[in-house]
Order: sequence, then structure tokens, then C-alpha cells
Amino acid sequence: MKIDRKIRRTVEILEEEFGVPTWRSKDPLDELVVTILSQNTNDRNRDLAYRRLREAFPTWRKLLDADLPSVEEAIRPAGLGGQKSGRIKETLEWVVKEFNGFTLSPLDKMSDDAVIDLLTARKGIGVKTAAVVLAFGFGRDICPVDTHVHRIAGRLGWVNGKTTAEATFHAIRPHIPTGKAASFHLNLLKFGRTICTARNPGCGGCPLQRDCTWIKNKSVA
Repeated sequence: MKIDRKIRRTVEILEEEFGVPTWRSKDPLDELVVTILSQNTNDRNRDLAYRRLREAFPTWRKLLDADLPSVEEAIRPAGLGGQKSGRIKETLEWVVKEFNGFTLSPLDKMSDDAVIDLLTARKGIGVKTAAVVLAFGFGRDICPVDTHVHRIAGRLGWVNGKTTAEATFHAIRPHIPTGKAASFHLNLLKFGRTICTARNPGCGGCPLQRDCTWIKNKSVA
């Protein structure tokens, strides 16, 4: 089965299993900061850190003017506070210089690839972060590839299991049905957190078991 058909089938099965997800988009700059906070932590700690950050600094100007230890303390639940606090401040400095204010709205006039190239040129911003900003900040039809999506793509044979998450993003991007990228991403996250987990996946009740090359190889072994 060609990858287009495999992915289309997966989209359909996951929507039958979990429904068509809905979400509320954030301001693109908020989304960028949240995604920086999300690196190497879980959603609960990320969200707590973001709430603490905005309570401490209600405006981006106040955050930019704050000292690093204050920012680091605010985002402590997300971990790597020293690294992330510096990265957030550096990112805000760049945004103000590049777009003459605390906004990413000029990116909306650019193509997906141009936005990805611009954002990933910044230290600490990878393809996943850029794709999240595009998908959930600008409503673009693009599927970010995080650890769950990457793991599932390898197990279902869409990519070589030894490839990188960035390579997986580029490999599956052209094969996702038009208009389904965000739904696909969110349902893959749910699938990866509840069934196709990193350890002890629930293969017995998996709706995608017939398409899984990982379980077939495991059975042969």
C-alpha cells in the first residue's frame, strides 16, 4: 500500500476512534513561547509554567525588561529554566527587532516553507516548533511531528524507524490529505498517549494493528 493510502486510512480510522478534534488557536507569538516551554517536558508542566509566566509578566514588554532569574523562577515547572528563560528573551528581542513589535502577524503573508526557514534559523527553534506556530497560530494545513507522531510513523512503516523527527516531518508532509493535517496531528497525539505508547503499547486493542509493521516484526522476532 502506498504511503498516501496508508496515511489517508490512518486519518479515517483515528477520526472514527477519537472523532474530529477541535481546538482554539492561540496568538502566534503566544504559541511560539508555549512551544519553547514544551521542550523536554509534559503538557501539564508546560501549561503551569506558561500560566506562571503570564501572571508574573502580563505583557511581553514586562517580560523582556525582567531579569533572567525572575523569568527562570516563573517557568521553573517546565524544567531547563536557565536555558528556556534565555531563549524566550532572545526570541522576544528578535521578534521586536524583526517585526517592529511583539507580533508575528507579518508571517501570515509568507508561505509555510518561508516561515519554517525564517524561524528555524533562530537558535533553539526547530521544525516542530515552527510547524506548531503555523498550524495552531495561523491555522495552516500542516502537521507538526513531535515524539509521538515520529514514533507512530516509524511503527506504521511510513518512515524508517531510525530517521529523525525532522526527516519524518518532511517525509509524510506531502502525503497528508488536504485539510486534515491538524486533525491528524491531534489524533496521533491522543493515540500515542493512550494506545501506541512508547513503552508497553496497547497492541491488543489497537485500531491500527493490521497496518503496524512494528508488531509484525516483533512477532517474527
